[in-house]
Amino acid sequence: MPYATLCLLWMAALLLGCQSSPRLPAESQSLNGHWRFQPQVAVDAAPAQPEFDDSHWPEIRVPGNWSSQGFDTQGAHWYRTRFQWQPQSQSAGQRLWFEGVDYQAEIWLNGQYLGQHRGYFGAFYFDVDTELKPGANLLAVRVDSPLESQQGDSWSLHKTLIKGVLGHHDTRAGGAWSDRGQERNTGGIWGRVWLQPQGEVRLNSQRWHSQIDADLSRGQWQLSYVSEQQHLGEWQLSLTPVNFQGQAETWRQPGQLPAGDGQVTLLIPEAKRPLWWPRERGAPNLYRLQARFISDGQTLLHSQQTVGFRSIDYDGQLGRWSVNGQPLFLRGTNYIAHQFLSQANESLLLQDLQLMQQAHINVVRVHAHLLPQRFYDLANRMGMLVWQDFPLQWGYQDSDAFHRDAQRQLAEMVNQFHHHPSIITWSAHNEPPWDADWMRYRYQDYHPKQNEQLDLALYQSLRRLDPHRPSFALSRTAEHPWYGWYSGHWTDYGAPAKEKLITEFGAQALPDAPVLYQLLKAPADWPALPDDWSQWQYHNFQPHETFELAGIDPGPNVLSLIDNTQRYQQTLTRFAAESYRRQKYQPVGAIFQFMFVEHWPSMNWGIVDYRRNPKPGYQALKQAYQPLLPSIMHHRDRFSRHEPVPLPVVIINDHLYTLPGSQLTLTLHQGDVVVDHRQQQLHIQPDSVLALAPFPNRPLTPGRYLARATLHDDHGRHLASSQFTFEVQP
Repeated sequence: MPYATLCLLWMAALLLGCQSSPRLPAESQSLNGHWRFQPQVAVDAAPAQPEFDDSHWPEIRVPGNWSSQGFDTQGAHWYRTRFQWQPQSQSAGQRLWFEGVDYQAEIWLNGQYLGQHRGYFGAFYFDVDTELKPGANLLAVRVDSPLESQQGDSWSLHKTLIKGVLGHHDTRAGGAWSDRGQERNTGGIWGRVWLQPQGEVRLNSQRWHSQIDADLSRGQWQLSYVSEQQHLGEWQLSLTPVNFQGQAETWRQPGQLPAGDGQVTLLIPEAKRPLWWPRERGAPNLYRLQARFISDGQTLLHSQQTVGFRSIDYDGQLGRWSVNGQPLFLRGTNYIAHQFLSQANESLLLQDLQLMQQAHINVVRVHAHLLPQRFYDLANRMGMLVWQDFPLQWGYQDSDAFHRDAQRQLAEMVNQFHHHPSIITWSAHNEPPWDADWMRYRYQDYHPKQNEQLDLALYQSLRRLDPHRPSFALSRTAEHPWYGWYSGHWTDYGAPAKEKLITEFGAQALPDAPVLYQLLKAPADWPALPDDWSQWQYHNFQPHETFELAGIDPGPNVLSLIDNTQRYQQTLTRFAAESYRRQKYQPVGAIFQFMFVEHWPSMNWGIVDYRRNPKPGYQALKQAYQPLLPSIMHHRDRFSRHEPVPLPVVIINDHLYTLPGSQLTLTLHQGDVVVDHRQQQLHIQPDSVLALAPFPNRPLTPGRYLARATLHDDHGRHLASSQFTFEVQP
């Protein structure tokens, strides 16, 4: 069967397997569904008690963010649900799980206070052995997601909620700096809720780490637990292939579980196993790792996790990333899937990841927030690398209380997401004040050292919590050049780069006319340009940057503006991406376009609109990101008939194999006429950049031209191609 057909069948099977929500653990009881919701701000604790009458409250779906269900509110609100429960004789107790609540939750079961959790992304639980009762039960949750802007004029420099782009960002409803920038609050019980039976020994957390040595791999699995008494018994371990054909491995070893809070480390012995690879380098081989502790014929502890064997390394001196010891140039994008995490379902995430891989993107920067676990599960299975930011965006308080909260949530992030082989790095803070000199012009109370100690402490925690991944204290402003949008000109991307990591570059472009028409709610004067841009600005359009800095011509109407912004984004995206790729390891080792998709009905930097329609910028990135690229381009697309046209030709090979006897064909078309044709035999080295003589490098008669570069292997099979259009003027 042809390889392309196999890939299509594999992706179809993956899609069919991801239509429903991820399965809850075996024997668990789901508490999802329709709950009662208090739409008014909570003012007392009466709804925590079972006898409270909530029959007049409207219903709300759990999981779900409240704004996504028509409740345009913020602050503290009550959720209540009634459910039936019957005990199982084989279980010693029950654990109540929440996958995610934005932002602070306080929980009562049958009127008994269980506790609270702060932070939008983390899963949390309570043991409810005494509070849960056979028959009818009442669960009440007070969810508080306040507005930060209530704190004063400079609130955005001193934020207290660790929500990243979900709380304050250019791509939020209203943007980052307007009076409406805090609308469409993301609060609510966005994740699943369930009851999980517990044995006498209860698992609290687990940590996985793999090591690669030549072609051998080994692993270390650390389980933290609590036990009422000491137990002697036997560990039974198994390692079973999940997404490939292979033999399961099993082990038995004696063990003991001391009473109280304990920790045990289980070692997976060294062996030759299929490794987890990004799709560009091989197969993303995954295993189901299971452990059972058996004592007197009973299973006292059972744990399982999906893992992969892989290693990650970053050489900061050379700017070079390696996966399993093999170098890999990172061709990335920034990504926010949806403003409301409950809406980022498996189908949406899979569609986005497929579009990314079709555009030859091999790494995703989850930009200043965390996505649900289902995203990382998909990335694992699809072989997509992930750069993971902690949800700190711009400025925050420097109080001791905030620093402690940030440390706690950072540990929560690493502990809950560390096992995903797709995640290759952590970054603590995006553009913090101490590295963002531009803030001095926006805030009167700006301090150049703000959040520096916070970020350095978070970085040390990342190094301690996960010493096996590269970590960064921040994503630096210098790594976000933004030429042609916030400063300079798009041709400045052609200058020699100074940074090894380019983690943001891009430009805005409007969506196509039908999408924009619907987004603006069918304006009566369509397609006339507006006299007042405020509605557009609410949907993230930046008129100053578009017209004054980028110099985009609005044209006579909206249709021409759409075309002009899309062509500008297309030109800038391709030129920047290819310019940085031409500087591979000299000094650039990774690039991240900003950004992939518009995550709400907006008109921002996405190369895919919020309805998942690719813009021309997507096609530009797809061409520029080909692993094998015959790059032919210029920073100009207009020349005089009296000057030569020197289009630089560079062969970029990100593959790790040699291409001997390759044939490069360069053709120059003027309309249907071929005015130049050249062929050249090349020996293309692995992981290389090869600069060739400019083409056609001579004066041309006036007209429109298309230059095409095509590579074939030594058997005449097509490998890659690119093209560049330009005009010669009289």
